[in-house]
Amino acid sequence: MPADGESPVPIKPQHAPQKHAPIILFSLIALRHGADEARQLDWLLYGVGGVAAVISGAGFPVLDLVYGYWTTALVAADMTPSSLRGTTNTMAGICLGIGILQFITGSIFLTCFTIASGRTTDRLRRAYLDSVLHQDAEFFERVGPGEVGTRMIKDVGTIKTATGEKLGFMVWAFTTLLVALIMAFSRAARLAGVVFGVVPLAFILFMSSGYLAAKADARLLDVEGQAGTLLEQILSSVRVVQSFAAESFLVKKYDAYLDQDIAYVVTTPGQMAFGCAVAFWYGSQLIVRDNLEVGLMFTVFWNMFNAIFAIANILPHISAIRDSILISTRIRSEIERVPTIDVRGNKGEKLWDSQTGEKVNASIEVRNLTFSYPSRPDHKTLDDVSFVLEAGKVTALVGASGSGKSTIASLLLRYYDPSPAQGGKSSGGIFLAKRDIRDLNLPWLRSQIGIIAQDPQLFTASIFENVAYGLSGTPWELPTSESEPNYQERLADAKIRVEYALKQAQAWDFVCKLPEGMDTRIKGGRTGVLSGGQRQRIAAARALVRKPRILLLDEGTSALDAETEQRMMAAVHEEQAQSGMTTILIAHRLSSIQNADRIIAMSNGRVAEQGTYSELMKLGSVFSALVRHQASAGQLTSSSQTTVSNFTSKEPEMGNRSATFSTPHVPLYRPVSTVSVARTVIDDPMERGLLVKGTEPQGLAARFFRLMGRYSQWILIGIIGSLCIGASFPIAGWLIGFVIEGLSIHDNDEQVLREGRYWAMWFLVLSMVNIVSSFIAGFFLSMGGTRVDRRLRLAALSSLLRQEIGFFDQEENAAGSLTAGIASQAGHVSAAIGLVWQQLITSGGNFIGAFILGVALSWRLALPSFAPVPAILVTAYFNIALLEKYEQTLHKPLEDASAFASENVDAIKTVAALGRESLVMEYFDKNSAQKTTKTKYLFGGALGFGFGIGSILILSAILMWWGVELYLTERISLKNLYATFEAVLIGAIAASRLFTYIPDMARMIQGFRAICNWEDRKPEIASLDAIKAPSLEKVRGEINFTSCTLQYASRPKPAIENLNLVIPAGKSVAFCGPSGGGKSSIISMISRFYDPNLGTISLDGRDIRSIPLEEYRSHISLVAQDAVLYEGTFRENITLGQTSISQDEIERACRDANILSFIQSLPQGFDSPVGFKGSQMSGGQRQRICIARALLRNPSILLLDEATSALDAESERSVQEALEQASKGRTTISIAHRLSTIQNADIIHVVEDGRIIESGSHVELLALNGRYVDLVKSQL
Repeated sequence: MPADGESPVPIKPQHAPQKHAPIILFSLIALRHGADEARQLDWLLYGVGGVAAVISGAGFPVLDLVYGYWTTALVAADMTPSSLRGTTNTMAGICLGIGILQFITGSIFLTCFTIASGRTTDRLRRAYLDSVLHQDAEFFERVGPGEVGTRMIKDVGTIKTATGEKLGFMVWAFTTLLVALIMAFSRAARLAGVVFGVVPLAFILFMSSGYLAAKADARLLDVEGQAGTLLEQILSSVRVVQSFAAESFLVKKYDAYLDQDIAYVVTTPGQMAFGCAVAFWYGSQLIVRDNLEVGLMFTVFWNMFNAIFAIANILPHISAIRDSILISTRIRSEIERVPTIDVRGNKGEKLWDSQTGEKVNASIEVRNLTFSYPSRPDHKTLDDVSFVLEAGKVTALVGASGSGKSTIASLLLRYYDPSPAQGGKSSGGIFLAKRDIRDLNLPWLRSQIGIIAQDPQLFTASIFENVAYGLSGTPWELPTSESEPNYQERLADAKIRVEYALKQAQAWDFVCKLPEGMDTRIKGGRTGVLSGGQRQRIAAARALVRKPRILLLDEGTSALDAETEQRMMAAVHEEQAQSGMTTILIAHRLSSIQNADRIIAMSNGRVAEQGTYSELMKLGSVFSALVRHQASAGQLTSSSQTTVSNFTSKEPEMGNRSATFSTPHVPLYRPVSTVSVARTVIDDPMERGLLVKGTEPQGLAARFFRLMGRYSQWILIGIIGSLCIGASFPIAGWLIGFVIEGLSIHDNDEQVLREGRYWAMWFLVLSMVNIVSSFIAGFFLSMGGTRVDRRLRLAALSSLLRQEIGFFDQEENAAGSLTAGIASQAGHVSAAIGLVWQQLITSGGNFIGAFILGVALSWRLALPSFAPVPAILVTAYFNIALLEKYEQTLHKPLEDASAFASENVDAIKTVAALGRESLVMEYFDKNSAQKTTKTKYLFGGALGFGFGIGSILILSAILMWWGVELYLTERISLKNLYATFEAVLIGAIAASRLFTYIPDMARMIQGFRAICNWEDRKPEIASLDAIKAPSLEKVRGEINFTSCTLQYASRPKPAIENLNLVIPAGKSVAFCGPSGGGKSSIISMISRFYDPNLGTISLDGRDIRSIPLEEYRSHISLVAQDAVLYEGTFRENITLGQTSISQDEIERACRDANILSFIQSLPQGFDSPVGFKGSQMSGGQRQRICIARALLRNPSILLLDEATSALDAESERSVQEALEQASKGRTTISIAHRLSTIQNADIIHVVEDGRIIESGSHVELLALNGRYVDLVKSQL
């Protein structure tokens, strides 16, 4: 429900408190939501997974110990061949056993951590949605449905990844680090103390960069939420976006949120090389001075080597965990936020039993009420307002748009409470049956009220379910589970009540014509194929079915034709007479309130006068002025009324009139070439074909590398840096062969020291190269990743905005689902680029360099040893494929959950008014329980990971055994044996490291594939991409329908059937008729939201399908019944991408739309922000901004779909005059239920059941005495 008279102010980002950041794992598991048994199972999974990760992580340090013993045996002077073979066989057997254990434990810990994280984050997601649904209106001034959807999918998904495989890998790597430290210090404490001095340096560098990154990430979380909110607004209003060719402007506006660059740098390889230099220099000293065994020195060296590798593995995972802690802190702060107006709990008084059928005293007193919205405390929306709404009576609230009427409704429903008392003066209150409503039980209070809003919110469900939602909080509420007692009996009772309510709301007839009657599923939000009147009637049935004690109609019949409105209001009065309900009417159409028991006229937040209709007319003050304004705005003329009253019954005849005169047109506004704006995105080669050039099908890899090519200046440099790091490891292995040979010299201490210093110098040089390469790789890949993320989001949004409206009518393409999909899918890709890619490319460089070096040094040892590596790589490939399938099974249910959450948050005031918060959570739980996750794919991927890490130790066993055989038969030297051993082992370790990033790669592929699918989809409404037709030279505006039939996919009966119609150029043509008759469908076909199934539509003799879509729409302006505003300023919302517009033109358009004075009264004028969807402005103010937007465009064809239905009489008169003036010389097509607004049209068509049944001017149609006359009579 809109709030009158308010203008928004910027909402500052509210950061979650950081000083008490929770320990993420324990915080999540300890969530109060969920059964104790579920939390115990989570602890068990994490416990088993943790033990398995510890056992697996200890494997590589144990290999270091085995390697040390083997090295000592090799260099020992007194070792016989048989003893060497025996020692080698023993060591190889130990490696083989540890490898098998690694395979088992690695598979277990990945499975356990992944399942446990999924369970805990499912509870977190539920807890977050549950908390959001119970927040007050102040919370939703800064948090929109797009942000909620992003939090539930992308942010909770980040937490899931961090607390799943990332946490498991971190435990695994940290165990390796810890065991390596313990083993090194227990074997050679002095050497370990010197060598491991580089480890604290690694942590210091990482923590420093992590601190800076965390500060930046906090800012990015705010930006992410704002971007998600804007994205949801765009995708939920695609009709407006496409009709104004605003794709370019809004994509660029979204792009502005994404222009954030964060880079991470990792220098682990440089630290490792530096550690090698220290180890060999100081180790040579100990060998000479303390007779340290060479093998023991190499055990410490390899411990250090594995410790550094462990740090390299920890860093990306710590980065993810750090991000998740930040996100979790933010989400937990919102979960734990206690709203000022809290619907939870059972506190407060209930005045009467809801089950009583007796009449009750539902009188309402507004006493000395003063109110200012929280975002604008200095502006009084209501100022000392007092009046009484008598029980069982009809009271109407009237007044100019922005006078405070809807604010009273918001306060009655307790969306807000009166402002705090100031200066010892109370701000008053609202009293129900003489009880302050703040002392009443809030769910009970809202269950007593039925509301029919001007802009009704429906939900994605069947019509029966949408109406039955009105039973929430009543004794007749339908259980969500079919297993509950008496479910079938209660379902039958609910169906009877719903059917009766639909009949009361005059919706039963059109519902019966739908494919499945009440069981027909409809789409929530503002899309779908139901007309505005049909949606409003379903919302009316939802309010009436609850048998409310108080019925509130906030422009609740504005979308209905007069006949339907009269019948529905008659049903309302009948219900009132039977039940004694108190009825509150908020209306601009003053004829609809003539029979009200009392009318309260408001002005500037105060009660100006009150009384009956006749009493207020006699006063000749505010109310009578409103009536006069409405009469002068175009009430049916007295002569017409006289003519109608004198009609006698006769057979109607079809009238036909084609105006042949033309009116000279003097432009009110300078024409703006909006097609040039539209083409900004489409013609830009960086925007058009964002992922693929041309239309030929390409593989994902080719398309991905084409995308990467756009950022080659970043990514290529990062790849080169990563390859340099990768090459350093085989070089280090080659140098180690010389080190072994040099340090194994007997009886020459000086030579040993010289060798130690010499090779330490080379390792020092290598460390410097690595440090520089690490900075280059980390910085450039991270920068490239942020740009890829930005490009993919823009590609996804641009691709979606090219789709036809029917695409968005499909349930699976809800705005909330698409919003979350764009953020999460692009996020999966960008998350893999940066640290993950650096590690993967480095590992690839390791492997290739190690293979070349190993073959060069000793092909006899290298080739057999590398034989298992292809099997490892094949396993990695299938591992990625399996985990990608696993991610795919997760993604669709999560998108559905996000769409469900976004839809309910977007309709939060409706949810609150119906008291559906708990029921929404029950439906959420029910749908979540039905999701099927293919855990077999997870098990397969986990087995692949276990095989990958276990194979390293198995490969070590092969190397030891075969290497000794070659050495004893003198087919390899000791130096080459060690160098080849190191090369092959480093290559194998590099290959195994690929497995720790396979989940990231699987998510990346799945995300990129989803965006490519959007890009590949060809819209059914042809666009400029598909048609290379000549441009229009000059548009006169004649539209010709030839045998047009339009049938929606979800409807068995055509919405428009065999339409033949000529709309003359430069004329004013209007369509009227019953709600749901097909009027809006004609507008939709003219706008090319839908193309006719049969027949053609031509503009100036040219089939509109042969005109470039963006150019065609640039000649059309649409003012829809639903006023759509976007995040941004008033100026941006009015110009909507038009650039060459002067301030005078903007002000002229706003003056004609009667909104200029309101905008100029704001602190920043046109540069003031409109806020979230303009929710703090009245419906009339939002509509006038949209009218100014249309007038500014100066189109050849102006489409008005109930353009003035939300306006008060005075605004309607001035706006109607402006529209009539703007209509001169251009084709104007209007849809109206208020016939006074179209009586001056050149031609009026009466549309019913998809056909035009009468046509002519107002006077000609009156003379026919047909259907039009019936409509006129209903409004007299």
